[in-house]
Amino acid sequence: MFKNKIGAASFGTIVAVIGSVLISLGIAWLIAQNWHQFPAAVKIFILLLATSAAFVSGTMLRVKGYPGIAKALLVLGSLLYTLSIFLIAQIFATETTVQGTAWLFLLAWVGVLASAYIFDSPISLIVALVEIIIWLVLQFVAFGVSSGDMVSSGILAFYFLATGVLLYGLSLLHKSAKHKFAAVYRIWTIFYFLAFTYVLSFQAFIPYMWSEESASSTPAVIFLILLVLLSVVSLIAGIARSLKSKNISQKEISVVLATIVVLAILIGITSFAVEDSNNYIFGGGSNAPLVNWAIWIVINIAFIFLILAVIGYGTWQKSTQIINLGIVFFALDIVTRYIGFIMDLWGYTSLAIIFISGGIVLLVGGWFIERWRKNLIAKTRKAK
Repeated sequence: MFKNKIGAASFGTIVAVIGSVLISLGIAWLIAQNWHQFPAAVKIFILLLATSAAFVSGTMLRVKGYPGIAKALLVLGSLLYTLSIFLIAQIFATETTVQGTAWLFLLAWVGVLASAYIFDSPISLIVALVEIIIWLVLQFVAFGVSSGDMVSSGILAFYFLATGVLLYGLSLLHKSAKHKFAAVYRIWTIFYFLAFTYVLSFQAFIPYMWSEESASSTPAVIFLILLVLLSVVSLIAGIARSLKSKNISQKEISVVLATIVVLAILIGITSFAVEDSNNYIFGGGSNAPLVNWAIWIVINIAFIFLILAVIGYGTWQKSTQIINLGIVFFALDIVTRYIGFIMDLWGYTSLAIIFISGGIVLLVGGWFIERWRKNLIAKTRKAK
């Protein structure tokens, strides 16, 4: 019963969380309008008071049996803390470079992550994981700015892959300790793998992953090495603890390791793509070089297999969240490819055929996917 309450968010909880986001935006707007009128000490006091009040009230309401409102207030506290980092930096006039912003986001997600454990708040952990994504992108851009060159996007792809591996290791460690954060880390590991493979599946991005005009910045590579080492340590520690506590099968370990290797290979093969002067972002991809088409097909086949593996894993683990996540990406891939074909085969006759055939496929596919999803969830609940 407890697991079901954690796993499913009620409509009231969702509305309350949205409300907390709006409140944080409103407070930010009001403070920004009158910020110059407050002394520095008063500014810091207001920020600390608002953040502390949100965290404390959220914790108290959770103890008193109001989990939905408590989650919303804990989200509000996390967002206010993040806002406080940037506003305090503004007070002391810190540098406004990309690297400076990356440092601030580092302080933000570390603090939110700490608050997630202090207040035992899975939803604060989710906020921290979102901020980590933003921080990784900003740090990657900062490396390029500092070196004066455009850093290869393939390095950023490896950042996300290594982070996904790190999160999987953390999910195993938390699962061994029977900590409820294990489910959050697991779902975000799957999201990371699916999301970055989805981005790789775009034909327009493939030639620019390892562009000749881009460079491999030394700080960016060093950061990648450190991130890979950290993820490997996390993975080994997680597997060792899980095998010792016997809460993971060797089959799962083998499948995950194989998935990591395949995803790394997918990033690597994009280096064979041929750069073309034509811009295929807005259509015309049918004229792309043959090698780019071959790489695109391989990546998309791998993406479909990854989605099916995720859905199968969700069924095996009796997790409706994982099943739904896999089906969402399956539907997203179908819609994306459909739009892509429209852009590549633009023309009155071909466009009419694509619209009609695509509409039929989407209608039938939508009915099939929904029926498939309901059957999988029904089987999962029955197995529970």
